[in-house]
Amino acid sequence: MDDYVALQQLPSPATDALDDTVATGNGRPGSSASGSHGPNDPACEFADLVKMAAQLLDCPIALIAVAEAEHFRTAAEFGYGRSSVPREHAICRAINATHPLLFVADARQDARFRDDPVVTCLHGVRFYLGIALMGGNGRVLGVLSVADRHPRDSVDAEQLAMLQRLARVSARLIERRALDRDEGLARQRVHALFNAVVVSDRTGTIVSLNSAARQLFGAAPQPGTPLQALFPADLQDDPDGTTVWLCAPEGARTELDDSRELRLRRPSGRLHTVEAVRCAWEHGDQDALALILRDTTDDRRLEQARVPQQDPLTGTPNRATLMAMLDGLVDEGAPFVIGLLGLDSFRNINDALGHAIGDAVLQIVACRLLARMPAAAQLARFGGDEFAMVFPHCAPDEIDSQMQLLLRDLARPCQVDHHRIHLEASIGLARIDATPSGAHCTSGERMDAGEVLARAGLAMRRAKRTGGKQSRWFEPAMRTEAIDRRKLDLELRRACLQGEFELHYQPQIDLASGHPTGAEALLRWRHPERGLLFPVAFIEALSHSVVAQEVGRWIMQQACRDAAAWPVIEGRRLAVGVNLFPVQLDDTHLLEEVDRALSLSGLDPALLELELTETIALRNDGVTEQLLARLRARGIRVSFDDFGTGYASLSMLQRLPVDRVKIDRSFVQNVIGSRGDEAIVRSIALIARNFDLTVIAEGVETDSQASLLREIGCDQVQGFLYSRALSAEDFNQWLDGQSSRPAGSD
Repeated sequence: MDDYVALQQLPSPATDALDDTVATGNGRPGSSASGSHGPNDPACEFADLVKMAAQLLDCPIALIAVAEAEHFRTAAEFGYGRSSVPREHAICRAINATHPLLFVADARQDARFRDDPVVTCLHGVRFYLGIALMGGNGRVLGVLSVADRHPRDSVDAEQLAMLQRLARVSARLIERRALDRDEGLARQRVHALFNAVVVSDRTGTIVSLNSAARQLFGAAPQPGTPLQALFPADLQDDPDGTTVWLCAPEGARTELDDSRELRLRRPSGRLHTVEAVRCAWEHGDQDALALILRDTTDDRRLEQARVPQQDPLTGTPNRATLMAMLDGLVDEGAPFVIGLLGLDSFRNINDALGHAIGDAVLQIVACRLLARMPAAAQLARFGGDEFAMVFPHCAPDEIDSQMQLLLRDLARPCQVDHHRIHLEASIGLARIDATPSGAHCTSGERMDAGEVLARAGLAMRRAKRTGGKQSRWFEPAMRTEAIDRRKLDLELRRACLQGEFELHYQPQIDLASGHPTGAEALLRWRHPERGLLFPVAFIEALSHSVVAQEVGRWIMQQACRDAAAWPVIEGRRLAVGVNLFPVQLDDTHLLEEVDRALSLSGLDPALLELELTETIALRNDGVTEQLLARLRARGIRVSFDDFGTGYASLSMLQRLPVDRVKIDRSFVQNVIGSRGDEAIVRSIALIARNFDLTVIAEGVETDSQASLLREIGCDQVQGFLYSRALSAEDFNQWLDGQSSRPAGSD
């Protein structure tokens, strides 16, 4: 009988309870094993096994980790929340074929593990039990681990026997998956015989390439080169999507059906288009990602001669026509200006109102653009919500004036099927000077349609990042900044993988009593070369990174764990404030993630406060309102951060279900001596009282500021006057000092 089936048929009460979990998919409230898979998927079986392991020993953490050269990769987890961990940071590194079982009563007291991140900060592991997953050849395939945040002296013999049986089942599943993968790899290698193949590791670094790839790229990329360097983002139709696609090996499939069109530039300057198929690969003992590339440049040129010339939705020239037009202008050597317009937050229209409404909006936009543009200019739909505008023989100052009028026209509300819709746009502009035919531009690149659009695209993205509703001209520094952003993004991925992030806490003080009411969790990055970094150095890039979701999930869980352990001060338990990334508010699983963090930590929902900024709240309108209402229904508080810095703050207070507003430090800094800032702070406090909201002011540094804020009616404050943001350990010491203060002392 198969062990997996046998486990589900054992008659013991403990196993019967586990059967219920597997059958219903329910474990502890808010807890779940990672992954979403079909019932016959090995990953689904892994998820069932870790649930069994966790509940068998009543542990909050369980995982199956597969051994790789430098990491243990998580095949399934319960309460762990990480995709992999470096070998040197994994407690299970001590497990091998000679010592297949590891029991650690208290990791904090064990010299081998007490300094590991998973013990010191990441999960606070104390008790650990790991069992090797042994393959048929005697090789360790991975480890089944269970862990607790409290020490344990022993494990029941019957429980241990059950865990060992679970480990045998897990090992069989891993071997079965390996056989399935080998069959897929064989098919891929046959397919790759006549195509270029580039292989990268899990970090997106090239580890090998074949001769066809060297011929395709002209100059052979060296192993160690980032995969993204072969396909510059500014050449791609979807730069952000391409970056994610190239750097997500865990999303690679064993089937050859995951493809994307990419562009590369050869040393000659010629732009090539390739069809790239992404698939799982094997490099030595490691899982890897392979791109199988086919040069389609000549195919596209033949196809362009046959494709329609107009966009069927707007009636304007389509992308193919635009590319041919730009190539013709470059070949002529005549000067012109290219503009690339993208609607801001257009996705929200499609999501909230449907694609039919979205299509009607695009038609309205095309009509307004055509009505404003001069007769000699040409409009084309570039794709999605983006339009390209070509202006021959126009001076930059004339273009600037036209763009202002154009943005004003677009800002007029439009009516579609009883929906009143407000539009905003960002425009990137690039001036292409007169050059001899075939010449190189001043920066050294060969000028062609791809380079022209790349410049306009960089300028448009700069306009969006700096607030939107504006036009920006291309500057050479934008390309350098794009490269720097890409480098930072790779470092952030590594930081997430290596556990380099940590939380610091800044106390929040009740102005009436002087006692702490809670703390705000603030992210810090312990960079291996630059030291401790504050959010200003990385938070914007992290917000747009593919790891934002994982980091946000870790922040939520870690902050709840820390807060649950804080002492009672003056009869009050302390709350913790957690800032949300924009991507978290878009995530349909946010409620589940919050429930899970509360369940794993045991924190009272009333002690968790989620902070959102105006920028986040404006993105989804009704969707955001419903989500916040569901959070508040759970007893979780919602705070509006940086209040007063944006134009929509008042309407949002009326619309969104929030509990507290935070006055931005920019107003507090000059509240003494600036009548304007004092008036703003007084107005915010008055408005909050009328909405029955509490008010907290941040950035308080002097006693005079605190006194005035108390007189104005602020309820709470935070700032250097009371304490800087402290590491978790230092904050606990600070709290100990508060607990020992005499009653009534200030």
